[in-house]
Formats: sequence, C-alpha cells, structure tokens
Amino acid sequence: MIIKRISPIGFASNCYAVSADGKDALVIDPSQERVAGKLKEMRFTAKHVLLTHCHFDHTMGTPVLQSQGAKVWCGEKEKPLFGSEVDLYDYFGAPYVPFEIEETLADGQQINLCGLKVTLLHTPGHTSGSVCYLIEDGAEKALFTGDTLFCGSIGRTDFFTGSIRDMRASLRRLKELSGNMPVYPGHEEETTLAAERDSNLYMREA
Repeated sequence: MIIKRISPIGFASNCYAVSADGKDALVIDPSQERVAGKLKEMRFTAKHVLLTHCHFDHTMGTPVLQSQGAKVWCGEKEKPLFGSEVDLYDYFGAPYVPFEIEETLADGQQINLCGLKVTLLHTPGHTSGSVCYLIEDGAEKALFTGDTLFCGSIGRTDFFTGSIRDMRASLRRLKELSGNMPVYPGHEEETTLAAERDSNLYMREA
C-alpha cells in the first residue's frame, strides 16, 4: 500500500492519496484545489474521494476531483450535513464550493476500491456523522482518522453537532481495535494506534 500525504498551505487539513498499484488512488479529504495538481505530479489518478466529515477545510478540493471523474463517498450519517451550517463555510466566511455526495457507507460496511479493502467506522464527536477509514492491502493496515484522533490530541467537539460524550465513545472504539497500525490524522503529524493508546490522555481516559 502506497500512502502519500499532501500537506495543506494555510488553513486546511492533511490530504492522503492511497494506492495499491501506484496509479489509481483513493483520496481522503482533498482539502484544497492544489491537491489535483499534486496528484498529477505523483502520477496518481483519483478514482474515489473519501470524506471523513463535512467541514470545509477537508473538502475544498473535492469539486475539481469530481469534475475529473472521481466518485465522492462519505458516511451515511454525515451526508445530510453537507451544504448545511455544519460544514462551517459560513462560520469562517469561506467561499462555498458545491459538489455532490454520490455514495455513502454505513457503519462497519466494507467495500473494495482500487484493489484496497475499505471499512468505514462511524466515529461521532467532532460532528455527528464523522467517520474513520480502515484501509487494508493484504496484511497491511492503516487508519485515517480525520478530526477524531490526532497525535496526542483529538478534534474539537464544540462545533455544530459535536459532542464530547460521543467523542469519548468513539475513542474507546478506536482504542479497542486489534493490534497496532499507523494513524493518519486530519491535522498535524502521523502516529500509531499503540502510541495513542499509551500516551494520548484523551484516549487513555475514554
């Protein structure tokens, strides 16, 4: 499994391109229009966009990739929040860029995309429909946590539909995942599930 991070310039989230063959890619949270150009430089073709939640700083590059043929996915509980006040475009005064959610996944649902097994985990707390994606390529696993779990921290719970109670339950769920695996968060640096179990106070107390 090939994983490439596209770091934001300014205020936006990390974006990740994930590929089994080095050509066709799943793109998680394309946060800026520049993502399309970076994918081209990497010689990746975006086949699917996987969104962890609706906040604008995770989605602003989605329209360009959709116009190029990528199919856009999210969790079924988050879909109604796209285009609402929850997406924070108005809250931060950001210019709205519309796109269409074409497919949704339910909690625990698995699907094969571009030769990779993708499992959606509903992890509310940052928003009510926030999700993480567990992606597997044979024995190799990686967890993409959006704004649920960060290195040493967690996402905010004080925006629309956020809930600290839900966040604690979501952290318990992640803590109980078997084994260790790399964790790719929406902001800051990568970490591992074992490191967060050991040193992340929020996860330890969940």
